Amino acid sequence: MKRAIFWRLGLAFLAVFILIAILHHTTLAPWVVLLIAALAALALTYSLAEDLSAPTEKLRDELQNIDQSRTVLDPQDYPHELRDIANKIDDLTAQNRNAADIRRDFFANASHELKTPLTSIKGAAELLCSDISLDAGQQRELLTRIGIEAERMHNLIADIIMINRLESGEGEGDTEEVSFDAILRTCVEEVTPLAEQNGLTIDLRSEPAVLTANRKNVQDLISNLVINAVNYATPGGHIDIRHTHTQSEILFTIRNDAEPISPAHRHRVFERFYRTDPGRSKTAGGTGLGLAIVKHAVDSLGGTIGLESDENIGVLFTVILPL
Repeated sequence: MKRAIFWRLGLAFLAVFILIAILHHTTLAPWVVLLIAALAALALTYSLAEDLSAPTEKLRDELQNIDQSRTVLDPQDYPHELRDIANKIDDLTAQNRNAADIRRDFFANASHELKTPLTSIKGAAELLCSDISLDAGQQRELLTRIGIEAERMHNLIADIIMINRLESGEGEGDTEEVSFDAILRTCVEEVTPLAEQNGLTIDLRSEPAVLTANRKNVQDLISNLVINAVNYATPGGHIDIRHTHTQSEILFTIRNDAEPISPAHRHRVFERFYRTDPGRSKTAGGTGLGLAIVKHAVDSLGGTIGLESDENIGVLFTVILPL
């Protein structure tokens, strides 16, 4: 576009010089010469305006249709002056589309997860309300099923609320001095009855450490990792929990001797509703949101989380948080 503009500007200057020469040698009336000059200037101005506005109009037209067509802007289609803008718009559009896809998948998965226990509750309630004769044992079994599925729904809704709070950044500014060791020991005490029921042994080694952070985020991080380790450990197995710190960071590891997670699944375990073994996850009472909550909590605290898994290690999560 720059080359075209320079050509037109050059022609405009040339036209001015020609008109000045004509003005000195022509027998035409001065107003006629001025009229010719004005018409030439208008023609050049219109042509120049077309060149200047065409890329902007093209960008406007593509932006109007971008949501419907899901096309991608190619910055090379635009002059240099507009390429940075096209690049930025393309990046923002891609981010918005990705966020919309995540929300759509989330609502679809959440609806499916809620539908399953609701269907079970509805079926059990219909049997209890029907004219079918049920003995006391059968009635108790149906009521137990309703209670289990209702608890499952309650846990799922609680996790959805929790992950929504983390994603929205709610309460991130509400920081205080938090004892990581105290919260960790409380979480372990809470899951100990379930661990003993499954024949699990928990080996906890922790050092006192205080960090300035949002208490709820720290609790969400620790409790979900501990619960995950207990739910998916091999019955009769072992869980190792270690917590140490330096002057600048906290190192928190939790390992169980569960079946190794294959490399194909490792990079996806922190996705919402992603399960490496859907059948086992539901049997263990998981909602599919625990590790997603952990990842959001770690990110909100400015830390990192890693996963190692093989036949010798089992499953090992490593969390590093700044102090």
